[in-house]
Amino acid sequence: MSSQPRTYQPFVPQNVTMRELTLRAVLLGLVMTVILGAANAYLGLHAGITIAATYPAAVISMAVLRGMKGSLLEENIARTAGSIGESVAAGAIFTIPAFLISHAWTSFTFHDAYWKSTALMVVGGVLGVLFVSLVRRVLVEDPELPFPESIAAAEIHKAGQRGAEAAKYLFWNIGLGGVVFLLGSIG
Repeated sequence: MSSQPRTYQPFVPQNVTMRELTLRAVLLGLVMTVILGAANAYLGLHAGITIAATYPAAVISMAVLRGMKGSLLEENIARTAGSIGESVAAGAIFTIPAFLISHAWTSFTFHDAYWKSTALMVVGGVLGVLFVSLVRRVLVEDPELPFPESIAAAEIHKAGQRGAEAAKYLFWNIGLGGVVFLLGSIG
């Protein structure tokens, strides 16, 4: 049995021209970065874990940009930007307390803490981008490797492109999840 390598077939063909890097997609992504980053920082400090912000960012970007007649690629830009807040927040909330506990930061006044924290997050972000750039081909472009988070986010966007019927299931599931959460909170 010979294994033929699968060729990658993009969802949006190369000959199709779509808007991608637009001001509205970037602004929506930045707003979601702040909100989802703050939510993950709170969750991480409160419970010790964070969640993937990719899924809510995908649904929100699809819902908002769909109402503005946005393209699939704009939704992807907004989702990608929106999910970055979770990574930065996780890097900060898991690293800064370690520096404090190990007494590597002896002074934690606002002036010292702000600049140390900013430098730590900038260096961590740059290193993250550099390392991802190095391993992208091996980890992302190899068609044999499944990446559930990326595949799930792509399927959310694809469902939105298939029309209202597929998107309806996404929003019904969000509503059902909210009801289950409220019922659990009530007891």
